[in-house]
Amino acid sequence: IADDLAAVLRRGDIVRLEGEMGAGKTTFVRLLAQRFGIAPNAVSSPTFVIMNIYGKEDGDHPMIAHLDCYRLGDESELDALGWDRIIDGDAIVLIEWPERIDEAIPGDALRIMIDHVDETSRRFRFEIPSHWEDRAGFEAIRPRPDTTCPVTGQPVSGDCLSWPFASEKARMADLNAWFNEEHVISRPIEQSDIEQGE
Repeated sequence: IADDLAAVLRRGDIVRLEGEMGAGKTTFVRLLAQRFGIAPNAVSSPTFVIMNIYGKEDGDHPMIAHLDCYRLGDESELDALGWDRIIDGDAIVLIEWPERIDEAIPGDALRIMIDHVDETSRRFRFEIPSHWEDRAGFEAIRPRPDTTCPVTGQPVSGDCLSWPFASEKARMADLNAWFNEEHVISRPIEQSDIEQGE
């Protein structure tokens, strides 16, 4: 997800990172920053300092401003951080706990909601500004459409963790069919399919 998003992000973009404590917001920032040349161990939670800046202004990659607004009372406390300079600059701005400063965040910010499913699973949901649709790489972060499970025939919502399958059991049944050479291909094999495999 971090790779796909990094391909779409541009200087000046603002990203709202929403999720409960421990959902993985800072971990996601660490992975995303790595795609912009920042060492993963250089990224830490700015809970107590409110904001960390990563990168160089004249660097090949955009700078990243990483804010954790959990301890802020409201947006009036942003002035001391140089908020106007950050928000109108060339940095990519990643904001944890953005609801604390809603009034200060432009309406065209990307919204990422991270749901803690279990110890090893997270669900990412995106609300993407419509003007991002012509950006290179947009297809990779476009919300998945609702579909029908190829195994069970049941409807599957785009945010289902096992998408395009109705359940993990259906995914495993499909994989088993492949291993047992029982899988049915929905159309005849064409020469272009063979050439792509070479």
